Amino acid sequence: KMQHSQIIFHIELEKEDNINPSKNVKFGSNQFSFLLPKEVTLEEIHPDHLALVSVLVCHPFIGERIVFPKGVSKQFFKAHEIVTRYIVENVDETLQPWEPSRKSRPALAFSGGADSTAALALMPSNTMSVFLDRPLKFFDLYNKEAVYKACDYLIENGYEVMKVISNLEFVRDPIGFPVDVANACPAILLASHMGFDAIAFGTIMESAFGVGHKNYRNYPTGNHFSHLGGIFRAAGLPFFQVVSGVSEVGTAIINRDSSIGHIAHSCMRGKWRSPCKNCWKCFRKIFLDSVVHNKELNNKEIKKLFKIEEARRFLSEFPIKHENVLTYFTSKYIEIFNLNINDGGIMSLLTKRVRGDVMDVNWMEKYFPLMFETIPEKYRVELKENLEKYLQPMNKNEENTVLNWNMSGMLDDQSYQNLHHEFCNEMLNPIDNQKNMKKFWLRRYFQKR
Repeated sequence: KMQHSQIIFHIELEKEDNINPSKNVKFGSNQFSFLLPKEVTLEEIHPDHLALVSVLVCHPFIGERIVFPKGVSKQFFKAHEIVTRYIVENVDETLQPWEPSRKSRPALAFSGGADSTAALALMPSNTMSVFLDRPLKFFDLYNKEAVYKACDYLIENGYEVMKVISNLEFVRDPIGFPVDVANACPAILLASHMGFDAIAFGTIMESAFGVGHKNYRNYPTGNHFSHLGGIFRAAGLPFFQVVSGVSEVGTAIINRDSSIGHIAHSCMRGKWRSPCKNCWKCFRKIFLDSVVHNKELNNKEIKKLFKIEEARRFLSEFPIKHENVLTYFTSKYIEIFNLNINDGGIMSLLTKRVRGDVMDVNWMEKYFPLMFETIPEKYRVELKENLEKYLQPMNKNEENTVLNWNMSGMLDDQSYQNLHHEFCNEMLNPIDNQKNMKKFWLRRYFQKR
């Protein structure tokens, strides 16, 4: 077994700090740690990287100032000053910013999920995948068997993978990443030792450019990439958003056709090759995979999916999260499996509700070229070559579909509002009796509160 060097961060709160940044989130543990390879020393880690990790973990809870473990470079200080509302106290005027060597390479914040696996399939062969290995607590539904098996498979097939145990998610209550890119923390601490020059994520087009949500977002000029990404760039580790122009449909196609795609496992509760089939991700992925792999689901399987309580909560929203993915698989269900759109069943109602009967969806099988603005220049040519083994670029009309994405017209349309109510009623009846319906809506009410 690998021996480790433990690095522990201690958080000292001040009276101005915000221990309840929102009604659903509060401050949890006042320390977090990382188990790194024994060769990695604290002195080897650049102060800007220690500071970046501190920001990613503590950001929601910081009030007026943050004091980093060591003084940071002027470059990091200036980038941080532009982005954040709080003051950095300790700057080392003599400290040179960190710069990667000529032989540097990218790291991937690997999760084992579909999007993360598709990203790895597109990245340079010398990429190191770094998995943030969260310790489990009693009653934790998270099952790590699948991602462990995925990591083992990758190692056996020549990929470099490192699992880093860290409890940083316990700084936040409920457990989770304080900032969405906090899963990069292990890679940041390893950057000097391993020679990283960029950090990649499995951020897909829906999350980056807003497709499937209410409005299009210009991700390369938005806060996440230009501001939060700006701190990463100042630390010498720019974002490498490998699949930011690829939809969830596209990553499913990449995983279908790539040599490592079969290891993808988005369900966090199920075991290896055995997803729980009882969560929102399973609902979405099972339907999507059925049309991508041309395998029709039978009526019993469909009814079982619509009984998933977590899926019902998401499906009862208006709009539904990543609604475009539902539009795609319902549209393809009509095309491939000859779904009767007027049979009044739950699938036909969902199809109408998410516009699978009227929208062209083939653009989701291609990539959005604006994504290359989120890719370090060093890697653009190789990524384009690798990406086009699986997907082609959108044409101008398809690009305009993304650039002009806006769901307001549908949301304001009374006919779609009526379809939404009809679909929700069918989803709950006659499957549930009156008692279960009441329980379901009460749970939704208290979750919103």
